[in-house]
Amino acid sequence: MIGRWRVRAIGLVLFVVTLATALAAQEDVGIARDETVYMGAGDGYARWWLDVAHGKRGATSEKGITAAWGGPGPTDHNREHPPFMKTLFGLSHKLLHDGLGVSRVTAYRAPSALMHAILILIVFAWVAAAWGVAEAVIAALLTLCLPRALFHAGLACFDGPIATLWVATLYCYWRSLARWSWAIVAGVVWGLALATKHNALLLPFAIAPHFAWVVARQAYATTAPGAARGLRALGWGLVRRWYVPGALIALGPLTLIAVWPWLWFDTVPHVRAWLQFHLHHVHYNFEYLGDNWNHPPFPWHVAIVTTLLTVPAGTLAAAAIGVLARARGWWRSRGELADGAALLLGLSLAASMGPFLLGSTPIFGAEKHWEAAIPTVCIAAGLGAVWAARAAAAALGELWAGARHRLAPTLATVAVGGALIAGAAAETAHAHPYALSSYNGLAGGAPGGADLGMNRQFWGYAARGALPFLRTQAPLAGAPPRPVYTHDATPAWGAYARDRLLAPGLPDAGHEDAGVARSQLAIVIHERHFRRHDFMIWQSYGTVQPVFVLRFDGVPIVSVYRRPAPR
Repeated sequence: MIGRWRVRAIGLVLFVVTLATALAAQEDVGIARDETVYMGAGDGYARWWLDVAHGKRGATSEKGITAAWGGPGPTDHNREHPPFMKTLFGLSHKLLHDGLGVSRVTAYRAPSALMHAILILIVFAWVAAAWGVAEAVIAALLTLCLPRALFHAGLACFDGPIATLWVATLYCYWRSLARWSWAIVAGVVWGLALATKHNALLLPFAIAPHFAWVVARQAYATTAPGAARGLRALGWGLVRRWYVPGALIALGPLTLIAVWPWLWFDTVPHVRAWLQFHLHHVHYNFEYLGDNWNHPPFPWHVAIVTTLLTVPAGTLAAAAIGVLARARGWWRSRGELADGAALLLGLSLAASMGPFLLGSTPIFGAEKHWEAAIPTVCIAAGLGAVWAARAAAAALGELWAGARHRLAPTLATVAVGGALIAGAAAETAHAHPYALSSYNGLAGGAPGGADLGMNRQFWGYAARGALPFLRTQAPLAGAPPRPVYTHDATPAWGAYARDRLLAPGLPDAGHEDAGVARSQLAIVIHERHFRRHDFMIWQSYGTVQPVFVLRFDGVPIVSVYRRPAPR
């Protein structure tokens, strides 16, 4: 009993530390382009639920639901994306900002930070139950110390939350194999994952083969040889565990429909419209190994290479050791897969990354699309770190009798795990707040990533780093405004002004050539396909010299131009 409460206490500490870290980190991160859409949609969704709670007439009618959740256009009220997290963004804004005075952007982003804290807690709980507390602590902290995952944990977007709900669904399913009531939780959690992002549709590709393996393994272990007996045992195993697939198949879609009122009528056409939008999603630009990609076929190795260049190198090395150690154990047991959790996590990684190996799946946000796969890497790293530490302690004991102390494995685990975590934490802290421009030691850091021609950033969030300089360019009181060509930061410009991060007198100048011609200042957020904006500014301003360049480790990420005074 004491041990159980100790484990729970460690999990609670990890949860609180993660929540505090994510909330503190997001304070310095600029507003991503997509956030502005989700914030606005979330306000509308939250308002509708509050109207329903207050009994507003007509709110639940088809007309009332359409006015808040849908419309004839494919992007009306952001109906192309499921609503769960957007609804939480809106409710959080209502509670934390309107009610408690928390800053507006932090209030919107708080649900994502909470989701990330839940992810760390689940990683810890799962690994502790399957392998041990030491492995669990290291795996959880390595998951926390992922530069890009922590970045996404602080945005009012879906990429961090879907990773949480993906792993949560797998964990609840794994628990359901031993206790039937967990199957109900798994079905509901999968429904929430479906209501967060369409990635959740891939979860059955991890769960179904694992469930088939569990049933077949049990049938094989309890049945005498013979094909007929084996098939009967397999069928009986499926019947005995019917509640696992039954709960997922029934409760997943029902939960999705329950939290998405737009599906309460014309359900099949609306589901079809949602899926078709993503099956035919527009191909945005992204840079990869020196080339700009905006249509298939894409390189099949994008997900693998990008992961190898963005996850801290120490975590990758420990994960490789963990995989080799598990493979060694499997080989020594003559192919017996005694560890269902390891198989499930491996299938999770394959299901999450698999679509991007096809060369046809849209890729415009790099690692965020397969972020659900990364906890598998960190869990493998936790296993590898503990295995390496214990192996080192045993080897040292063989060489030196004085090292044969009963605490030697523990001390070695603390040393190895501490070094790994410290390295990953230092890399994560250094990447802040420009984690999307960060690359690991294998890439040579941000400069190496730039030299390799990797995507430098996206979403326009880095423009916030240029706002202090723009403050020095603001007009004096009473002077005419100085319009700014805001480029990819246009959606966030009004929010920066409202939050007083932007000095008065620096309005948005407008779009493209007309906006450049109207502007007195101009910013360019550096991505390969944005180079034409530099040329537009050079031609209009008559100069190629920026007056300010925001750099991350020497790599330019935002440039500011000022129109020269007329002669």
